[in-house]
Amino acid sequence: MKKKGYLILLFVFLLIINIIGIKGNSITGEIITGDATQTVGMSIFVTAYFPLLTIISPENKIYLTNESLLLNYSVSNEQVIWYNIDNLVNITIISSIYFNTSQGNHILYLYANSSFGNITSRNVSFVVNSSRFIIQRDEYNGSNKGASTNFLQYTYEDLQNLSNIILENTQSGKILFNQPINLTNDKNPDDNLLDLDTYTNVSFNRIELNSIALPNFNKPATLWLYNLTFSNPQILKDGAVCPSSICTEENYSGGTLKFNVTEFSIYTSEETPVESPYTAPSGGGGGREAAKQDFVLDKEKINVKLKQGETKKEILTINNTGTSKIKINLQIQKLKDFIKISEENFELEAGKSKEIILDFIAREETIPDLYISKLIISSESIKKEILIAIEVESKKSLFDVKVEILNKYKKVMPGEEIIVGINLYNLGEIKKADALLEYVIKDEEGNIIISEKETLAVETRAGLVKTFKIPEDAKYGEYIFYIRVIYIGEVASASAWFSVGEVEKPFLNKENIVLVIIIIILLALIAMFIEFKILKKHTKRSMKTNKNILF
Repeated sequence: MKKKGYLILLFVFLLIINIIGIKGNSITGEIITGDATQTVGMSIFVTAYFPLLTIISPENKIYLTNESLLLNYSVSNEQVIWYNIDNLVNITIISSIYFNTSQGNHILYLYANSSFGNITSRNVSFVVNSSRFIIQRDEYNGSNKGASTNFLQYTYEDLQNLSNIILENTQSGKILFNQPINLTNDKNPDDNLLDLDTYTNVSFNRIELNSIALPNFNKPATLWLYNLTFSNPQILKDGAVCPSSICTEENYSGGTLKFNVTEFSIYTSEETPVESPYTAPSGGGGGREAAKQDFVLDKEKINVKLKQGETKKEILTINNTGTSKIKINLQIQKLKDFIKISEENFELEAGKSKEIILDFIAREETIPDLYISKLIISSESIKKEILIAIEVESKKSLFDVKVEILNKYKKVMPGEEIIVGINLYNLGEIKKADALLEYVIKDEEGNIIISEKETLAVETRAGLVKTFKIPEDAKYGEYIFYIRVIYIGEVASASAWFSVGEVEKPFLNKENIVLVIIIIILLALIAMFIEFKILKKHTKRSMKTNKNILF
């Protein structure tokens, strides 16, 4: 029994040491002196004044594009960081960036020096081969691509086991594959070609995938059909009602039908047949089913970019999905000088739709900036909103700018970070220009919650990655990142929406793994205490028995 108790104590001691190791901080570049708990003096000399440097990407793999490759790294104790490709020109950087290179084999060298002058260097070899594997995906790479996976962000090796692949058309629907897929293993894996344009189709009320040509994509998936006008749709597979063993509906709301499938074919939907309601005989009482009011919109947000003096049109489609005629009213919350509505009040019959033309106008004297508004659409009993973002740029600008928020950062919690990829293009004849970059994050009411500035020299093109921490007190809702590039008073801009709200997280993450260990320790201590009590009681009984025997 004593031996078992010692083993439990040893186990608890090791767990406590493990927790201290997890929560402890490493010490570099300092001299620490102190006394141990015994009378022996101790001095620990740490002479690692070199920066700690790690290259995260690129990796020692094959890349399918030579443009916008991400240089990402972690560093500490640094003063200056610089890199070069193939021992050519050294470029000083202050954060992760995107870079271009040529086809073929390359070595990226990354350096960091400390305030003591010590230099740490790291390097990685990688290959750029655009012909190694070609993905035809024009249908998921245009203005309606939405959250579609950008396959060129991944290496050839990554594409052989890629998770969470998304194919989306923001006007029609979306596919999310729920299992990893080897993109290179289609019907003809030797041709080094994946043709998604020919063998997939996401269009209005239709999602199709040719599982013969793309057997590797014949996996369970979640599907969305957008902008439907049904009251109660049912799912069809190849034109017939899809059996429950293959299709499972999750929900239908606002004209969007979400469902899961176990295999691929052609999926559409139709109104679920409804039996004629019972009509009571005349004079016998009874009643009819109450009229239902509802309508759906084909847009949730509208983003418009205008130059000073420019106008653009957007078309909004409103579908009456109820069972009675409704009166519709449209109203701009603010910025009425920017937006003109073709028809603000009208009636819409059940099952009918109407197109509304929105004219966006930026006058010559409009100050280049980001303007936020809302379009409110209401009936007698329902009110819906569309967020509107209007970017106004200078009539002429030396620069063009594009931004992208990575999918995993399009929904975050207050206090978390978002990462934004930014590409700047020098469109003029000036070889190198210093541009002022202004970064702004606004909420859906147009309030600024983050604002930063920096100056960057751009020759032909520059790529950078910026990280922003969302304030702890940020409210749940929609937010927009906006960058304004200013050079000699001329402004170019770009923007991207993201959400702040509840994000599902796995239970065993970094934040609560220590709590789990503490719970294990407490359970072990309780078990040891119970065993000690039992042992003590057993010992007392044995002593009492022995005493009785003696007497």
